[in-house]
Amino acid sequence: MSVQSTRGRRVKAAKQNNLLYLYIAVGVVAVLALTALIVFLTRNQGEVKTPTAPVGRTAEGFYYKGNPDAPVKVIAFEDYQCPGCAFFTRSLEPILERDYINTGKVQFIYHELPLTNIHPNAVAAAEAARCAGDQGKFWEMHSQIFANQSIWAQLSSPLNTFSGYAGIVGIDRAKFDACMQAGTHREAILAAAQSAAELGVQATPSFSVNGQLVDSSRLFTAIDAALRAADR
Repeated sequence: MSVQSTRGRRVKAAKQNNLLYLYIAVGVVAVLALTALIVFLTRNQGEVKTPTAPVGRTAEGFYYKGNPDAPVKVIAFEDYQCPGCAFFTRSLEPILERDYINTGKVQFIYHELPLTNIHPNAVAAAEAARCAGDQGKFWEMHSQIFANQSIWAQLSSPLNTFSGYAGIVGIDRAKFDACMQAGTHREAILAAAQSAAELGVQATPSFSVNGQLVDSSRLFTAIDAALRAADR
C-alpha cells in the first residue's frame, strides 16, 4: 500500500469526522432552541386561573365574579388589546380579587369596550372570551388572552392562537371554533362598546364604582369610599 493512498484515506476519514461533529453540534443547538421556545411559550401562556368567588352573567349579558348582593358594583370597561388593561388584569386585579371580590365586598363586572380604530384584534379577543364563556370558561379565557397579549396582538389573524388557548383552558375546541367563525357574539360586543360610549367612557381601562366613573389610579380609593358609605 502506498503512502499516498494511506494519507488520502486518513484525510477523508478526518473530513467525515469533522462533518459528524458538525451535524451533532447543529442538532444540539436545534434541540436547545426548541426547548427554549417551548419554555418561552409555556411561560407566556400562564396558569389557568379559575375564580373562587361566585361567577355568572348580569341581566344585560355581562360576565361577573363576586357576590351579586355585594354592596359595591365595579364595572370594568376594557379592551383586550389595550396594554393598560393587560397591566391592570395581571398586576392589580389579583389584589382586587383577594381583598374585595373574594371577601364578598365587590361584584366585579366585565364590560367590553374594543377600540376598533387602534386595536384591530380587540373584537376577536372579546369574542374568544365570550365563546369560552358559552362553555363555562369565560374568566379562564379572559386571563389567557391578557397574559398573552403581546403574542396575539401582533398577528394579522389571531383565531388559530385563540383556538389554542381554548385547548389550554379545557373546552371543546370544535365548538369554540364554530362559535368564532359564526361571529356568535360580535353584535353583542359592538353593542357593549356603543353603550359604554353613551355612558361617557372615553378611555380604557375605566371603571364604574357604584355609578361613579374612575380610572385605575383611583379605583381602590373609590371602592373604599363606597364601602364606607355602605357602612361596610
